[in-house]
Amino acid sequence: MKLSGLTLETVYFEDYLSFLTEVLELDLQELTDISMRLDLQGTWLEIKKVPSAPHTVASNVEFSLDASEYLAMKQKVDFFYYRKGPSRFLFLGADRVTCEVVDPDGRVWRFKNHLHIDATLTATNEILL
Repeated sequence: MKLSGLTLETVYFEDYLSFLTEVLELDLQELTDISMRLDLQGTWLEIKKVPSAPHTVASNVEFSLDASEYLAMKQKVDFFYYRKGPSRFLFLGADRVTCEVVDPDGRVWRFKNHLHIDATLTATNEILL
């Protein structure tokens, strides 16, 4: 089974547009006044503007990146907050493995360096053997 796409609703449409295109540099497939669709390498992410805040159950959006993508993304996040200052996207922190941001609707966006995670798991498994 493969996830075709994901739709998120928000009243903070412009903040999402800025963060997703400037920081993550995701390619816009479609853009209207009330929705955007972004390319995620074989799947898509759609952000829809709604008139009132949706009821959001605690949820996470998780991305797996290779080492160079992860480093570049961390640098873009740092630059975004340096240039723009406070944002509706709350930066929780980053290390060699994970970078976390909370979106304006309370969802945690987690970006993982999957090569570092794989290397750690392999090393741990070798020690256990």
